Amino acid sequence: MKASTIYAAMYNSMIEESCFGILSLHKTHKGAETAVKVHKAQKHKEWEETEKQRKENIKDEKWSDEYKEHYLKSFKFGKFEAWNVFEMELEN
Repeated sequence: MKASTIYAAMYNSMIEESCFGILSLHKTHKGAETAVKVHKAQKHKEWEETEKQRKENIKDEKWSDEYKEHYLKSFKFGKFEAWNVFEMELEN
């Protein structure tokens, strides 16, 4: 039997506690890379909205400005996430 190569766009939402899951399967590496880029952009947009809310929430905290800055910097996008493209052989 002849094997076909397929590419999995993969995502791990918490690299310290979880494993990769398949987002989608593609016939080409470029297709999988595109899927990863689209997913990452969606996650970044979600992160930006969360970041706006986080900034709004700490305005009234009685923390020093220095601590507020440190607090906000600790939430970097993708710090605990990972994306990857994995090549697989699919037997017909």
